[in-house]
Amino acid sequence: MRSDKYSGRRDSSRDTQSYDGWEETQQLFQSRNREKEEEKKRRQREEAYREYLALRENPSSHREPEDDVKTYSRKKQRRQAENRSVFEEPKPSRSEKKKQRKQEQKQAVKKKKRKGRAVRRIILIVLLLLIAAAAAGVLFVMGLMGKVGTEEIDQANLGIAPQAERDLKDYQNIALLGVDARDMNDYKTCRTDAIIILSIDKNNKAIRQISVYRDTYLHVNKKYGYDKITNVHAYAGTTGTLHSLNENMDMNIREAVIVNWKAVADAIDGLGGIEVDIKKSEIKEMNKYIKDTQKNIGGSKEKIKKAGTQTLNGNQAVTYARIRKDAADGDYRRNERMKIVVSAAVDKAKKTNPLKLKQIADQVMPQIKTNMDTNSMMKVMLAFLRYDMTDNAGWPFETGSWTNYNGAWVGPPVTLKRNVVELHEKYFGQPGYEPTQTVQDISKEISRRTGLY
Repeated sequence: MRSDKYSGRRDSSRDTQSYDGWEETQQLFQSRNREKEEEKKRRQREEAYREYLALRENPSSHREPEDDVKTYSRKKQRRQAENRSVFEEPKPSRSEKKKQRKQEQKQAVKKKKRKGRAVRRIILIVLLLLIAAAAAGVLFVMGLMGKVGTEEIDQANLGIAPQAERDLKDYQNIALLGVDARDMNDYKTCRTDAIIILSIDKNNKAIRQISVYRDTYLHVNKKYGYDKITNVHAYAGTTGTLHSLNENMDMNIREAVIVNWKAVADAIDGLGGIEVDIKKSEIKEMNKYIKDTQKNIGGSKEKIKKAGTQTLNGNQAVTYARIRKDAADGDYRRNERMKIVVSAAVDKAKKTNPLKLKQIADQVMPQIKTNMDTNSMMKVMLAFLRYDMTDNAGWPFETGSWTNYNGAWVGPPVTLKRNVVELHEKYFGQPGYEPTQTVQDISKEISRRTGLY
């Protein structure tokens, strides 16, 4: 909970944390400027020395001081021309011309060599600067990544089938879990408000988002049986959530990033807001819950005044992503809104000054948990910068409606087998996909329980 939660402003004191390697980076840039000044002076000295050599080798080319004056009158020009016609020097002989040409050729060769050496030195300096800048960038990013919290995941209990391990070897699938925790010190028993699988296609250099609807009825584990996927995190934590996604969808998810809504709001405020097209049917629900969001995580409680494309602040964007009831598509539209917020934030971050991104990271990184090490996070970050954000999908593609034995409404996939086949054929390049026996068994059991085939 923020100390300024009723002021409408965020506490910016955390934005001033310094980066340990920043001083070395500044020294590097100062050294580069000194080298450029020294190179400029060296070139000036070489030019003066070449002019001196030219005067020594060809004294007849010496010019009187008045010859260098460009603004003398026409009368003076005529007088100088007459003087030159009277005292005109004799034409050089053939042997003298030949000797002069040889001297000019030698000078041209020397000049070319000096120019070649200068170009090589410049290229070397540029390469050294690029290498130094890259090293500074790596140190910069690694310093930020070190602020992220650690999430322990049991890699031996993730439910990844050998078939999925083999079929999806060219895809890195990461679970982005948005939990409804107010404090990241107490998030392990919270439900997941948002489940987005970030799928990185290594071959085609593309990233897609696959949102799993929070009310989807799936197999949890042997202990808890069947339930909504949103409840799995409260039962079995992050490991249990990944196990359920892998088992029900034939996936190979080993990594997860867990964030709460305060982190999302802080990041978006740091970016100066995001551009979103608000539908008229969403305004009433947004304004109803913006004040509630502000009470929970602080910040602004400014309401939405009109429909259309506009800049949302952090609390408005979080409320937009979380509202479920509107005049459109309920929970299914909610998952679409979550993907819109993620895409808009990524696009805005790509256009933001690196120093500003550092300030945002200093505040947001401690509110994030992950089981990825620094190298893995670096690779994912570079992929987001270089790859295209392509498809956005909501899964399951076809769902039903059923009230379970406890009286809670759920959205069963109809059927699980058909939805898994379509997922792998459409997004993972596997035509004629045959799901694992585990998926087929779970699909039959869901149909038996719900009566939906």
